[in-house]
Amino acid sequence: MVVVRASSSNSRSGSSRASSSRASSSHNGGSGGMSVWDLAVAEARKRRQEAGPPEADKAPREATLLLVGTRSAGKTTLLQRFLDREEAPRHTLALEYTYGRKTGRTLVKDVCHLWELGGGSLSTPLLSTPLTPRALPTLTVIIVLDLSKPHTLWQDLTSLLAALKTEVKKAADGVPGLSESLEAAAKKRLKPGAQDEGEVDPFPVPLIIIGGKYDLFQDLEPEGKRIICRALRYVDHTNGASLQFFSSKDAGLVKKAKELLSHHAFGTAGSRSLAQDYNKPLIVPAGSDSLAAISPGETQDINSWARTLTTRFPPEEGEEGSGVMPEDPARDPTYAEPDIDNLRTQKDQELERIRREVGRNSARWAELEIS
Repeated sequence: MVVVRASSSNSRSGSSRASSSRASSSHNGGSGGMSVWDLAVAEARKRRQEAGPPEADKAPREATLLLVGTRSAGKTTLLQRFLDREEAPRHTLALEYTYGRKTGRTLVKDVCHLWELGGGSLSTPLLSTPLTPRALPTLTVIIVLDLSKPHTLWQDLTSLLAALKTEVKKAADGVPGLSESLEAAAKKRLKPGAQDEGEVDPFPVPLIIIGGKYDLFQDLEPEGKRIICRALRYVDHTNGASLQFFSSKDAGLVKKAKELLSHHAFGTAGSRSLAQDYNKPLIVPAGSDSLAAISPGETQDINSWARTLTTRFPPEEGEEGSGVMPEDPARDPTYAEPDIDNLRTQKDQELERIRREVGRNSARWAELEIS
């Protein structure tokens, strides 16, 4: 269909060009041999050459943000605050997509693709959908953790981080040279001569760790807060990531979170704030921390921090983490569909009737005496 339209258009253009040529020849007595169309094309080319190549800031910017994390940690709320939406957040079942636009000085609308993965580590097989080779060069990954559940914090963070690394590597390996390009960009983000350069293995794409529900976390006893903050800073620093605490009930933290997301989504100026005191909400930009500042004079590695945190906050029996199957979403009123729900109820009733009949028949056969 497209070819037909193109051919038709070319045919009309050719006809117009021929007509213009004949008109020009008859008007000018055939001198010059150039039609009005040819003169217009030549003038347009001349103007483009004089103007030079298009300015980079006039080209639309396109980026992708992928949010993963603990269930009910505040991923949807964070997105809605970023997009200035007022509707009440709802549980994310699996993988949801939306987008945001921002008009710059040149009136070009920049676009940010926003993916949110629900279900914690149970839904990580769906990561292959947003983590495509095309998206990786402009991708930022955001891990949102529930600070009000310290007993599942470490397991949620490490399992999600491992799954993300695996999927990003798989996507990058599918395109020759992409892994090398991402690695070079990651090292550039750290800047040459950064502290603990030999201890840092930067995540292949920009990574942000968000500690959600800070309003509940701030009431935790001081030593527990200190251990959690230091452990998160270690993981953040050794992955070349940014770390920031968030609460939808704190206007200042909402503003800081929006600034951070806007920087990665639309290239706006990044925040210069730095807060490493565990008695306050952490704000630690990538490359601004050091092992000496996290735990002076102590040997640190991922295993030692795992032991420290899980010893202080051992997993509790019945504690729900990212690896626990959520309730049946069909019973969630948020996703109610009257026609489908009524049909489902009818089928459930039919199934129950069949079960009862099978049970009665089995009882009759059991009562028969076999000679």
